[in-house]
Amino acid sequence: MMKQEFPDWGQVTPERVRALLPQYYQQALETIDRIEAEGPTTFETLEYALDDGLRPVFEQWQAVYHMLSVCNSAAWRAVHEQFQSQMVTLSLRLAQSEKINRLRKDILMRLKSCGAASMNATRIRILEKAIEGAELSGISLPEAEKKRYNEIAQALSRLSTDFSNAVLDATKTFTFEKDGKKYGIDDASYMDAMKFNPDSEVREALYRARTTRAPENAARVKEILKLRFEEARLLGFNSPAEISIKRKCAPSIAAVEKMIDDLDHATAEIAVQEEKALGENLKPWDRAYAAEKLRQKDYNFSEEELKKFFPLDAVIQGLFRMTTFLFGVTVRELTGDQKPSVWHRDVRVFELAEKGETIANFYIDPYVRPGEKNGGAWMGELHDRSERRNLLPLAYLVLNAPKPDEKGVCLMPYREVETIFHEFGHALQCMLTRVTEDGAAGISLIEWDAVEVASQFMENWSLDARTGIEVPSELKTKVLAARNFRAATQCRRQLAFAKMDLLLHKSEVPDPNAVKNDVFNEFAIPYLPDDGFLNAFTHIFSGGYAAGYYGYKWSEVMSADCYGAFEEAGLTNDAAVQSVGKRYRETILALGGSESAYDVFRRFRGRDPEITALLRQQGLQRAK
Repeated sequence: MMKQEFPDWGQVTPERVRALLPQYYQQALETIDRIEAEGPTTFETLEYALDDGLRPVFEQWQAVYHMLSVCNSAAWRAVHEQFQSQMVTLSLRLAQSEKINRLRKDILMRLKSCGAASMNATRIRILEKAIEGAELSGISLPEAEKKRYNEIAQALSRLSTDFSNAVLDATKTFTFEKDGKKYGIDDASYMDAMKFNPDSEVREALYRARTTRAPENAARVKEILKLRFEEARLLGFNSPAEISIKRKCAPSIAAVEKMIDDLDHATAEIAVQEEKALGENLKPWDRAYAAEKLRQKDYNFSEEELKKFFPLDAVIQGLFRMTTFLFGVTVRELTGDQKPSVWHRDVRVFELAEKGETIANFYIDPYVRPGEKNGGAWMGELHDRSERRNLLPLAYLVLNAPKPDEKGVCLMPYREVETIFHEFGHALQCMLTRVTEDGAAGISLIEWDAVEVASQFMENWSLDARTGIEVPSELKTKVLAARNFRAATQCRRQLAFAKMDLLLHKSEVPDPNAVKNDVFNEFAIPYLPDDGFLNAFTHIFSGGYAAGYYGYKWSEVMSADCYGAFEEAGLTNDAAVQSVGKRYRETILALGGSESAYDVFRRFRGRDPEITALLRQQGLQRAK
C-alpha cells in the first residue's frame, strides 16, 4: 500500500532552509558529477539516480517559493535572494550536461528500437521532453554564447522575483480612508468595492491605485522583454514566442492567432450591444458598478444576495459531493490528532479516497492575507504519485476568499465559488493520475496551453443540484440565466491579454505600453492615460505564461468541448453523466503528461477539439 509523506511545516523556517540548502546543493552537484563519470545505460539507473540526488535540494527550494507566495516576509525574501543564483546555476548545470544529454539520447534510441515502444511510451516522452529542454536551455551553444545565455537566465530570474515583490508590496501598502472606513486593493476587497460600493469617489481612488501599481516595474518590463529576445536569438529563434510554441500543444503561432481572430469575430458585434446596454460616458471605475446594477435589473438578483447561500464550508462540501458523483472518490477532512502540521493556522487538510483506500491528500489555504499572500488563486503539487517511491500525491489549493465575519462565517462571492471548483480541477488531475512514472504523473509534462482544461471543466458543476448547495430554485434559475451576462465583453478582455502577450513576445517593440494601448483600443477596453497594467501583469512577467497567456482560451475551447460530451449524454441523466465522468477520469484526469494533451483529448472525445461548444455554452453562437 502506498503511503503519504506530509512535510513538517513547523520545520520549514527560513533558518532551517538556509542551513539545509548548501548541503543538498552539494549533494546535487556530486550526483551530476557521479552520473557523468559512471555513464548509466538504463532509464532506471539514469533518471531515478538523478531524481534521488537532486530532489532534496529542489524540494527545499520549492518550499522557499511556496512560503514566499503564502507567508511572504523579509526573512524568506533573504533566503531566496541568497540562494537564487545558485539554484539557477544548478538547473543550468543539469540541463547543459552534454554527457547526461548523450546518455538520454542513447537510452531513448534503445527504447524506441527494442520492439516494445508502446510499453515504454511514457519513458520515451519523459526522455524526449528532457532532451528538448536541454536544447532550449542552450546545451548546443558555443561556450561564449552559452556563458551569455546563463547570464541572461540569472538576470531574468532576479527580475521576475523583483517584479512579483513590487506588486505584492504595492498592494499591501496602499490604503484609502473615507468616513472612518479603510479600503484596500487586494483581490478580495477590490472586486467587491468596484461592484457594490455606491461611492464613486472611493471606486475612483481604488481604481487609480490598482491600475498604477508598482510603477518601478515599467523598467523591469522592458528589461525582461529585451533579455527574452536576446535569449531567443542565441538559441536560433526569431522570438520568445517561437520558443514558447515549441513547448505547447498548439501547432503554431498562426493557429493561436487564428483562434484569437475567430473569437474576436464571434464576439465583436455582441460586445457592442453589451456596451450600449451598460450606458454612455461611464468612467472606468464606474463600469463594474454599472454592470452589477444592470445585472440586478435584468435578472432580479444581486451578488450580495447570492453570497449568503455560499458559506465556505457548504461550498467545499458541495464540491466534494460533486466530485464523488462524477468520479467515484470520496473526500474527508483531517482534524484533531489526524491533522498534520500546516504553514498557517487557516490551512485545512483533506484525504481523497477510493473504495475506502486513501489515494491522495491536499491542503486548502482559503483566506486573503494582504501583504503575506500573493493575489489570485492557484494549485501546486508538493509531490506527485510515485510507485517507485511508494508515494501518494500531495497537492495544495491557495485561494483569496474573504476573511470570515464576526460570526466566523466566510460568505463567498459566486466568482470565488467558481474559483475553488476551478482550482480543485487542477488538483484532481494531480491526485487521480494513473501514470506510474512520477516524471509524467499528475500535471507533469502537460503542455502549458492545456493545463487549464481540467480546472475550467470543473467550473461547470458549481451550481449543479447534485452539489447539495442549497440555493433557492428561482434564484438558481436566475443565476444560470445570468452566467453569460456580458460574456462577449469578458471574452474580449481575455483575448486582449492574449494578443498583447503574443505581440510583446513576437517582435521587439520600443514601447511595450504602447502595444498594450493599441490592443486595449482594438478590443474596446477602457483605460486611463497613466494606466500601468503591464506593471502588475504577473502572469507573463513573473509567472509561467509568457507568450502563453493564450493558453487560457486554448484550454477553454477543449474544456467546453469536454463538457459538451456530458451535455450530449444528458445532464439530468445520472447514469449517463457518471458513465461519461468515468471516461473523462480515465483519460483527461488519469493520463496526465504521459501523452500529448491533444492525444489525451482525442481519447476522450474521439476527435479533435472544436470551438462550437464554447460558443454555444457562452451564448455567442449568434455571430457569423
